[in-house]
Amino acid sequence: MKDRTRPCVHYVCKGSDCAKGIKNVDLAKCKNCNKYCPRKCAKKQESVRAKRQKDKDRHDRYYE
Repeated sequence: MKDRTRPCVHYVCKGSDCAKGIKNVDLAKCKNCNKYCPRKCAKKQESVRAKRQKDKDRHDRYYE
């Protein structure tokens, strides 16, 4: 099983009920739930291909 380091979207706080209806939830229970959906973290990194294309477009606009 994968290590789930981020809490679920439905997780509120330790000891309270989660938005999925599970009673007395702690972080360990939430991460092992079959309805687990991780919270969004940092932005996705831009791919190298996209960066190069953006630089080409910027360069082409400068010399038009």
